[in-house]
Amino acid sequence: MKESHKNKYEWLLKLVLMLFFLWLFLLSIKLLGDVFKHYFSDNTADLIRNATDNPLVAFFIGLLTTAIIQSSSSTTSILVAFVGAGTISFENAIPMVMGANIGTSVTGIIVSFGQVKNKLEFHRSFAAAVVHDNFNWFSVLLFLPLEIATGFIGKSAKYLTELFVGSSGVKFESPLDLVVKSISKMIEHFMAGLFGNPIAEHVIAGKASNYPVYDGLLLTVMIILSLALLFVSLNYMSSIMKKILIGKFERIIHKFVFNNMITSFLFGLIFTVSVQSSSVTISLIVPLVGAGILSLEQIFPYAVGANIGTTITGILAAMVTGNPSGISIALAHTLFNIFGAMVFIPFKKLPISTAKWFSYKVRDNRLWAVVFLLVMFFVIPLIFIFI
Repeated sequence: MKESHKNKYEWLLKLVLMLFFLWLFLLSIKLLGDVFKHYFSDNTADLIRNATDNPLVAFFIGLLTTAIIQSSSSTTSILVAFVGAGTISFENAIPMVMGANIGTSVTGIIVSFGQVKNKLEFHRSFAAAVVHDNFNWFSVLLFLPLEIATGFIGKSAKYLTELFVGSSGVKFESPLDLVVKSISKMIEHFMAGLFGNPIAEHVIAGKASNYPVYDGLLLTVMIILSLALLFVSLNYMSSIMKKILIGKFERIIHKFVFNNMITSFLFGLIFTVSVQSSSVTISLIVPLVGAGILSLEQIFPYAVGANIGTTITGILAAMVTGNPSGISIALAHTLFNIFGAMVFIPFKKLPISTAKWFSYKVRDNRLWAVVFLLVMFFVIPLIFIFI
């Protein structure tokens, strides 16, 4: 009896620690995203505003902007405001939305570096992050040329907008904001005060918010702090997760969530709608694949569902404004991901095998991961935009 009580308390302690490090993990992602968003907000807004009629350039602007601020929702919000104000055209915004879809997957790749010390776990977690990125790239390679040639996504979005306009908007607050937003803001403001950086009101795309005036020193310190929280929480969370999940709970996950394509897809979609962040949804699953608890094949439909889920919150936000152009952009984002899911869930071997190929390269030489991150998200977009 005493032994069973001891085991029960040990399990309860593991669960409490797991929840704490999970909270710390979510806080680190929120803080890292806010730091980049606040430092680059003015520049990224200007980058979007100055988009040309070249759809390829517009696409890479969307990719680079989202990779920098690590939030496709933020990029889409700026696009909604600019299209509504007539600053950029609806046609130019659609390739940017496609680019934003790819840019947001950078967070999962950064998270995979938390297991970089373990060659086998890093190889698997990197594959989990990259399979999400590959799905987005293959969708763009297929649908961007079709959109340029026919405009079918834009036309479909405008048609659906006519059905939605006039509907009452539904405002939905992310539960993650309740859990980590205030603490993230407190840390950011505290560190700014420590280094003598003032807090000011910034207006981006018509939306005002208060955050620090960043310089290079504060940016560097905040990035180091955010990544330290991320990697420490991920290290402990991964260790505790293995102890908790191996056994009955692992079997429950396999049986009821990831046992087939439909439940995996729906879980990714519903969970992302709930937390309003595909970055968080993907980041949570990366260490599970790294630990060998889940396979790439199991989490692929989950990642596709997450892609669609993150756009639904954009639709809800756009419907609150009642702006037809904003609703059309949000719907275009959703349709792009739905069409991608319809094609690449049946042909999932293409993104999965490509992700595995990259992960094997990373297993042989971890420098491949750094090169992949820099080249795919920053070097190539910069070349297309500025050269």
